[in-house]
Amino acid sequence: MTLAHPRPGIGFPRSEGVLRLSGVLFTPPAPAVDLVDALHSFRTDRCSLEQLAGVLRDTALFVPVSDEDGGVALVTAREGELGWLGAFTSLPRMAEFYRASGRGSDVVRYAELTGAELLDQCLPALPEGTGLVVDAGSEHSTALGPVAGLVPDEIALTEGGN
Repeated sequence: MTLAHPRPGIGFPRSEGVLRLSGVLFTPPAPAVDLVDALHSFRTDRCSLEQLAGVLRDTALFVPVSDEDGGVALVTAREGELGWLGAFTSLPRMAEFYRASGRGSDVVRYAELTGAELLDQCLPALPEGTGLVVDAGSEHSTALGPVAGLVPDEIALTEGGN
């Protein structure tokens, strides 16, 4: 793209969506208040799994990643037959979790994904039986198993375990 006026800020086509302003520069995004409220409601049986999934899908979340085989891999943990992918509603919550687990001096790489991307693309690519833990270590931490109504039917566990 050749700019008619090479000065900064001049000549960028507005209609092509080249630059979108979405907040104040250098101010971290607010935690996902709607998701935190939905998690509280879900844990107290005031919200269905489907309602929670709807809010989760529309929320930006942060997940830890690692370098693996020249690419990036999602960091998961295994407990028995289930695996868990940690997702956080804010970077401060993720940092708080890592500090509490004794890894406060570690460098933690992360990716920002929507809940829809996590549920529909990431979880199906992980080993069978991998669920999601939102804001591990917080007062509203919630583990969501890979069940129908939350994840795609082809990876949802049934009562029999598969």
